[in-house]
Amino acid sequence: MGGMHLFDEGFEPPEDCVSWCKTRSYDLHVLDDGALVDLDWWNRHLEEDEHEIRLRGRDHDGRIVTGGRATVLRNDLRLDGELVDAEHAGLGLLFLCAAWRSGHTRRRAARRFPDVSNRFVAPNVHRHTAIKAAIDRLIRDKRLPDYDYTSGTGWPELPNVGVALTTVFLWAVDVKAGGMRAQLLDQHGVSTLIHQGWLEDPSVSGFTRRRYDRYLEVLQHWAATAGSEPELVERWLVDRWHARVVEARSGALAEPTLF
Repeated sequence: MGGMHLFDEGFEPPEDCVSWCKTRSYDLHVLDDGALVDLDWWNRHLEEDEHEIRLRGRDHDGRIVTGGRATVLRNDLRLDGELVDAEHAGLGLLFLCAAWRSGHTRRRAARRFPDVSNRFVAPNVHRHTAIKAAIDRLIRDKRLPDYDYTSGTGWPELPNVGVALTTVFLWAVDVKAGGMRAQLLDQHGVSTLIHQGWLEDPSVSGFTRRRYDRYLEVLQHWAATAGSEPELVERWLVDRWHARVVEARSGALAEPTLF
């Protein structure tokens, strides 16, 4: 991995970010970060789209439930987790990541069911074969391919999944990009980075792999400066945007250290 991008030299984390990260726990603020998921909605869509997948969640006491509105923790986003019953574990996990992300109150995501089917396959080929193969490759290699300058690609072939959801899945299966663990890429977090002075294009949906690698380097640098983890820095970025929105709506002071 090379040095930081020229534009990012001297781009240091604000004191609020450093102090917040220093006083937060990875287990509590990352792994226990929960989202409320409508299991019936997701499982109905999974059934209608002919997926051999059922999602579960947790009640207030942490017990596993199969219907209604239930909590999914970020720590549940694992291949060996208890909340997915699936014929293909990787694809099941992708949908659990989608449910967690769309149910998270602070992240930028509408509840949208990813249509991962290939509609143009031969009659004897299953329409979910391509995405399962792409997922299997990610899980096996544990790394994103390097940026390909000739084709302009670098993101895995996950049709209709989108960059933001892709990064949740990459984190869940511990994929590396540019030698670092992949981190979540959320529009609210990137908007905070831009607000803090990051010289990049603000649209997450338009992120190239090169831009994503640069984003990971910034998270890594800020985390090292704070003596913390990139996941906590990313969480601060997202929560800071939420605090600014609350402040703008209510007129009250929403201190970034009081999330």
